[in-house]
Amino acid sequence: MTLEGVFPDLLAPLPSIAAVEAELARTLRRLVAHARAVAGALGFTPPGDAPVVVTAGRGRLPAELDAWLQASVRTPVGRLALARVTPPGWTRGRAVALKTPLVASGRRVGALLLLGPLLTRGVLAADVPRALGEALDRVWRLHRRALRTAVLDELTRLLVSTDALDDVLHAFAEAVAKLVAFDSIAVSLVDVERDEFEIIDVVARSVPLRVTRDDRMPLAGTLFAELVARGAPLRVDDVREGRVPEVSRRVFAERGYRAVALVPLLSARGVFGAVTLASARAGAFDDEDVEIVGELGRPLASAIELRRLLAEGHRRQDELAALYATSQLISARLEMPWVLDRISQAVSELIGSSGCGIGLLDPEGAHIGHVAAHGVGSEAWRTLSIPVGEGIMGRAAQSGTAIRVDDVRTDPRSARRDVDEREGIRSMLCVPLKDAGEVIGVISAFATRPGAFTAHHQRVLEAFGEQAGIAIHNARLFEESVRRARETRALLEAGRAVTASLEVDRTIRVILEEARGVLGVDSCGLATLEPGTGEFVTVASLDLPPAMVKDIRIRVGEGIGGLAVRERRPVQSRDLYNDPRARYPELARATGFRSMLAAPLRVGDRVIGLISVFRRDVHAFSDSDEELLLALADQAAIALEHARLYAELESMVAERTRELDAQKRFVEVVLETLPLGVFVLDAELGVVRANREGVRVLGCEPGARASFAALFGPGTAGTVEAFVRDAFATRRDAALEVEVALAGETKIFRLTRAPVEPTEASAPHAVVLVEDVTRAKRLERQMLLTERLTTAGRLAAGVAHELNNPLATIAGCAESLRERLTERELTNTSELTDFPHYLGLIEEEAFRCKEITGTLLQFVRDPGSQRAPTDLNALVLRTTELLSHQSRFAEGRFATELDPALPPLAVNEGQLRQVFIALASNALEAMEGRGRLTVRSRLHRGEVEVEFEDEGPGVPDEILSRIFDPFFTTKPPGQGTGLGLAIAQGIVTDHGGRIEVTSRPGKGSLFRVVLPA
Repeated sequence: MTLEGVFPDLLAPLPSIAAVEAELARTLRRLVAHARAVAGALGFTPPGDAPVVVTAGRGRLPAELDAWLQASVRTPVGRLALARVTPPGWTRGRAVALKTPLVASGRRVGALLLLGPLLTRGVLAADVPRALGEALDRVWRLHRRALRTAVLDELTRLLVSTDALDDVLHAFAEAVAKLVAFDSIAVSLVDVERDEFEIIDVVARSVPLRVTRDDRMPLAGTLFAELVARGAPLRVDDVREGRVPEVSRRVFAERGYRAVALVPLLSARGVFGAVTLASARAGAFDDEDVEIVGELGRPLASAIELRRLLAEGHRRQDELAALYATSQLISARLEMPWVLDRISQAVSELIGSSGCGIGLLDPEGAHIGHVAAHGVGSEAWRTLSIPVGEGIMGRAAQSGTAIRVDDVRTDPRSARRDVDEREGIRSMLCVPLKDAGEVIGVISAFATRPGAFTAHHQRVLEAFGEQAGIAIHNARLFEESVRRARETRALLEAGRAVTASLEVDRTIRVILEEARGVLGVDSCGLATLEPGTGEFVTVASLDLPPAMVKDIRIRVGEGIGGLAVRERRPVQSRDLYNDPRARYPELARATGFRSMLAAPLRVGDRVIGLISVFRRDVHAFSDSDEELLLALADQAAIALEHARLYAELESMVAERTRELDAQKRFVEVVLETLPLGVFVLDAELGVVRANREGVRVLGCEPGARASFAALFGPGTAGTVEAFVRDAFATRRDAALEVEVALAGETKIFRLTRAPVEPTEASAPHAVVLVEDVTRAKRLERQMLLTERLTTAGRLAAGVAHELNNPLATIAGCAESLRERLTERELTNTSELTDFPHYLGLIEEEAFRCKEITGTLLQFVRDPGSQRAPTDLNALVLRTTELLSHQSRFAEGRFATELDPALPPLAVNEGQLRQVFIALASNALEAMEGRGRLTVRSRLHRGEVEVEFEDEGPGVPDEILSRIFDPFFTTKPPGQGTGLGLAIAQGIVTDHGGRIEVTSRPGKGSLFRVVLPA
């Protein structure tokens, strides 16, 4: 049996381990079939990788037999051997097992096991085990070479991609894991400046790793140092060997590693890093593994170097931008807080620090304290202050040179290690700020990881510090100019307060507030001379309570203030707690005021008071402070003197002012109580002032300078405007009546104008009186209408009376003719057959006309005041009959739902008829004479109810409460008086009843007359 005959395409390259296993299984099935075996197993052990074992049979193998085959083929065998066995899952008696090793290049690479009942040594040719072993070995090497090519292509692609370095490192570790077995892999970079190396990426596989990413280790005395020196890969089969440096032996041994392989990362500048493989198994790596890692390491080195160059380019660009931005600070905004904050931010942007603090020297140059900070979390760092010469920041200020610390935890110069620990600071770079060669402060950049700053960072920050020092110098000059301007403004404000107001308390308070603001003190107070006692009594303080102020009294020469009065110059105390001159040391301790400056208030040769300022710290006031306070004291003295001079004049003016105020109040009361609207107008017809009645009548906003003519609406505004303008043109009085629609109601106003002569101090004005004459006019119109209705009623009564006689004659004649037609000679006449019917109609209609005229006569008759039992149902029917004959209601429909058991009521029939007609007429008019009017009557809970329900638009909610008001109507002018419902309500109320209204807009209204039974 030849190899090619069994598996001719075994030597084809296979893409993956899965493909290798599938091909081995296919090959095994052919061997089993060729050898006439029942089952078999084939094992292959690739170099440096896990064994691959496959089984096959003529059918599906039992699980017990499959497991036995896999275990048996893994057992080493030196040469071909036959043995009789009874394996588990075998059901054909005893079997023959043929097992032979597979060899390639003198090395055992696997084994073949065949199982059958009649196997002999002759089923396999003598060269099959060797040929099969060499074929499998070649297949595996072809597979490895293809895999290496694919992995290298992927890493090369990542080299030119935009993926982040972390993604490249992850892909590299995955690629190495496909080709080399290891327990951990790490990528480290050399820090030549610090003689250290930094682990930038690390992956642990089977053995837990106790090395963190971004960890730093010394380079000297390590395998890494040997690698850098050789510039070639380094493989150690067992770290316990004596040639391994002690430091590396200890580090790897502590982590459980035995074998190590280091491959350098190279660039044009030499070795800049390394890839380190580690395994817990001694001799785990061979030359091929090192070669593979070296081959994959070349694109990794290029990727790291390329990204380093890109990062360096970006960093240089950011550095130039930050330096340029700092230079802009010199000529941009000059407010010190803004400049300091911008500098602290720029430091982090410039060198990539976690945070930054800007410390400035105090005026004495003894302490340096932070005045700005960026990227800090604790208040202790933000407000840190240390003596010059102590700590890293203090030493940088003292020496005037930069100090770079890789780890503050191990540096003995760290003064406030507790603050550093709280902030998480590990490395620090302090650069002095200088102005004209003199140190004025320190820039302290920090990072939360050790060794974050390099010499390059130091050079950049030193260059930045020179620019920042100039910016701070300019900001200080600006602050000084602002302070000078503030002092000038304070003196101007004090002088303006003195000349602009006679209220001495307000003036003094302005002076005290200006003193506190411009001097930067915590409190101010002022004392004046009490003539009776000769003591200076505190009369004003910005902070002390009045109860405490009134007890502060000093004499000339007592305390700091008394000395200032006696010496007529400013006197100060740096520390009131320890100054024996202090008059009230217990008060100083109670208030917390520590330092004080006092200046006298002088008027000629006299001292009339003193002004004092206080701070809560030990402080020495400058000469400029004393000069400024003395200037403010002079302003306060002028204010007090002015107050004294004006006191007498003020009392005289006050008396006269009271008289004028009384007269003014009297005039205002008269105007406000007038029952007429009074409007004062300017030349543009704007309302200058209106009294309470005027605001109510026209509905204008109090105090709003509205156009007077616009208050009357668009229809009347032109007439009113012309009327008022004529007053300014002719300077004559006049009156005018106008009709205006306001808030849905028509009103009539009588306007009376009167021009006001202008004076030198005032422009021309006009006074307009507005009187609401709506009620009077409506009463006048109602009287005329009532008179006309009375006359019309009398005429209608006369006409109805005159019509009754001809109607009686017509009815009588029709009756006589109809009786004659019953005579014999006329009964059988065919031409007269329809005459009885027609004569009956004439008689019936004549009597109906008589009833109508009778009803009309009864309606116009004076109802009087007598009340008699009345059938309300009959009264309702007469009302509907009367309205049904009116032409304007001809299209209306009447429906009655009357209760026949309704009892008679003692009412005035004529008055109730008037009520029913008014309610029914309003309902029909609301429906424009075309809808249905339903009238109901019933007895309910001891009361008689008569309802009038229409199908009209209903009554809007906003006017429902006003429909019973006299003269209120929604009908157009001339079509209603607004008295119908008011009179109806009065009649029903007089009968002890009430009218209820229910309305649904768009669905109609219901008026209910309720009378006691």
